[in-house]
Amino acid sequence: MVDIKGELHFSPNHTFREIEIALKNNEKLALIEAFKDRIYGFYLNPANELSKKDFNAFAMGVLCVSTIDCLACINITCKPRTVGKRFEGWIRKNITEFNKPNPEKKDKTLAHRFYDEFRCGLVHEGRIKNSGQFSCQPKELVCMLKGAMVVNPKIMLNKINDSFEIYISKVKTDDIEFEKLKDYLKNFDKEIEYANSC
Repeated sequence: MVDIKGELHFSPNHTFREIEIALKNNEKLALIEAFKDRIYGFYLNPANELSKKDFNAFAMGVLCVSTIDCLACINITCKPRTVGKRFEGWIRKNITEFNKPNPEKKDKTLAHRFYDEFRCGLVHEGRIKNSGQFSCQPKELVCMLKGAMVVNPKIMLNKINDSFEIYISKVKTDDIEFEKLKDYLKNFDKEIEYANSC
C-alpha cells in the first residue's frame, strides 16, 4: 500500500482502483498479475536483495515470515483465530523440512515450533523466542544448536519462491483457487474505499 504520485497502490505497478475494476469485471489475469506483482514487489524481491549479504539474515527472515502469513491466508484460511493452524498448515505443505518432530517436544513438529518461536515471537514481541535465530551459515534449512532452532532464511526464501510460482501456475487454471484469491483481495475493501475518496 504505497502512495506513489498520489495514488494508493496495491503493488508497485497496480493501484487499488485497478484492483476494484478487475474484481468487478472478474478479470482473472489482471488480478493474478497484480497479486504476483504485490508478492514479488513488497516481499520476495526485497528479501532477495537482502540475501546478498549474510548479516541481513534477520530482516530476510522477517520478510519470509510475512510472506508465509500472506500466502497461508489465501491457501488455507483467513478466518479469525486460525492463524496458527493456517501458518503451520502452509509451512508443512510447502516446506516439508518442518514436518519433522520437534526434538524438545516429540508430539509437536518443527512447523509448530517455528510458528511459536519465530512467527509469534517476531510479530508480537519483536524477537525470536528461546534463543532461535536466522543464520545464512547452516547448509540445511533448519538445524538445532544447543537446543535452539536455527533457520537459514536464504534456503527458506528459495522454498517460498518455488511454492509461490507453483501457486501462480495453479491459480491460473484452477477456478477454486482463483475464487480464494478473489476472496482474499476483497479484504482490501477499506483500502479501495480510501483510494476512491482521494
